[in-house]
Amino acid sequence: MQHLIPGRAKHWRFPLLLTLHLYFLSHAEATLSVIETSESITIHLGGGANVSYLALAEPSLNPKPIVYAWHYDGLTNSNNIPRTGTDLLNAVIDGTTGTPWALSFSVGNSGLNTSFTIGSITSTLVNPLTSPVWTYWIQGGSEFVEFGDSGSFTFLVGSSLMVSPAYSDTRYLNNGSYDVWTISPFSYTEAPSDTHQYIDTSGTPQEVTFGTYGGSTPVLKKAPTALTFKLLPDGELEIVFSVVEGGVYQLEKQESLTPNKWQNLGAPFTAVNSQKTFTLPTDNPSKKGFFRLVRKE
Repeated sequence: MQHLIPGRAKHWRFPLLLTLHLYFLSHAEATLSVIETSESITIHLGGGANVSYLALAEPSLNPKPIVYAWHYDGLTNSNNIPRTGTDLLNAVIDGTTGTPWALSFSVGNSGLNTSFTIGSITSTLVNPLTSPVWTYWIQGGSEFVEFGDSGSFTFLVGSSLMVSPAYSDTRYLNNGSYDVWTISPFSYTEAPSDTHQYIDTSGTPQEVTFGTYGGSTPVLKKAPTALTFKLLPDGELEIVFSVVEGGVYQLEKQESLTPNKWQNLGAPFTAVNSQKTFTLPTDNPSKKGFFRLVRKE
């Protein structure tokens, strides 16, 4: 999905953007499940034990981020090669064919993407050789960087969104990983700000020079926060969390922060308003505990 720009240093890559516009129509052939909350729209396709997300956080497409949730079995393809961001993109294109969510794209200079189309709606056009550009963010999984300043290496992406320093075909998925696209200002000045450091899978710092991206990190989901907590007269603990109507959550608990072994308390639930109250017993052997509410979808 990313390509080198002719005439620039070999480490400069312009990411291309996958865009999606929501089109609300019923369709006889549609087999997709669509879940809308006040903050985002999620489209489920495929089937399997794993899920990876392809999201589009671009206001020119829709005020809300549009999230494709691809469900699949196994983290490798039939040829035993790890599933990649390109596999995710192709799965979304194939899985939405013939529906109002059908995805296609166009390319311009140097074969770089300039727009994507969903149904009859086409995104903002960009010139991929100028600024802004479509920016490719990743979270979870890993990525192989072939032209790092310190040589080729593979790094673990981590649990926060970051701009990809390489290509979607060397971006390896894991269960729960995110690939996110949006439009961002971009500059390449060969200044220190163009160089970014990554920690490879052996723990060694690696540097890659690929330019500076402006704008904010995409926000797909609003994390729940604890609003109030108090002990009740019977000794139980009451915690009130902020939630988003339509969001899916899981309450978790552990008696100590180390080791990191959170356990589910009850089943996942779908929020029906903006707050959720839990009344929790405090009769565990250690007389202490840590609780958190995790946004699942």
